[in-house]
Amino acid sequence: MKGHALGFHVMTDNGAVIWRLPLHALCHKVDAPVMPLDWLQFWDSFSYEVSAIVFDRLQDSRVRVHIKDGSWQGGQYMFTIDWYGHEDAEEAGDGGHKCAHIIALDNGNFAAQPNNRIQWFCPAFVTPFNEKPDYLTNTRVWKVERETETSRGYFYDPVGEIPRTAQVALYAKGSRSEDEPILVKKSSK
Repeated sequence: MKGHALGFHVMTDNGAVIWRLPLHALCHKVDAPVMPLDWLQFWDSFSYEVSAIVFDRLQDSRVRVHIKDGSWQGGQYMFTIDWYGHEDAEEAGDGGHKCAHIIALDNGNFAAQPNNRIQWFCPAFVTPFNEKPDYLTNTRVWKVERETETSRGYFYDPVGEIPRTAQVALYAKGSRSEDEPILVKKSSK
């Protein structure tokens, strides 16, 4: 639910179904320490619309999660929750776009953390850092189409230049070899 902590529907071993349990009510080890919800989940839900995906590149990755108390907890990536369908979920905003990577922490708890709270370990790809880098958050909405710009410069001709011959060589079947292209000039209309 938008503006609430993630809620999980679970079935107990005796057949009861319980809805909307917060993350800190779940564990994967019976001796998991009790941790505050806001240490395990950093952001409330951004929308009623949500998708869950397992990123192939992240699957089976070990991670370190930077918990709200400043400690680092080891864990295993499970899947990612990404919100959509609301401007809070889709626009970069002041804090940047957020998702929640679901991590099975080594201490038995689960965490739902954004990108900037996780260090990923993949020996074939990642060189671990000793000191946390100070990356800037991407808060810009990137666009390639300009609604206010009108131009006759379509089909990739530079604006204001004389049209050039086609960049693709065309061949009439059976009448020319590949080293004898037929060049087609573009119309200057």
